[in-house]
Amino acid sequence: MGIRFNLILEERQYAFLSAESERQCVAAAELIRRAIDQAFELRDSERTDGFEFSLGLWKRPDAAIVGRRAGIRFRR
Repeated sequence: MGIRFNLILEERQYAFLSAESERQCVAAAELIRRAIDQAFELRDSERTDGFEFSLGLWKRPDAAIVGRRAGIRFRR
């Protein structure tokens, strides 16, 4: 979730931002976020995307697991 932030621009800054927003078909807020990332070197390459790996082994799976796997029957 983002944080709301108020900003006062000069007329020339607002005119440029509005024109660039129209040209790129991107919201003015997104252009400001990109400019901040670039000015302060906050690049996505420095961020790492995580991943999740889960593995479970059961001698006898419970009914909920068996019920989700159509066509697979386990011996009792």
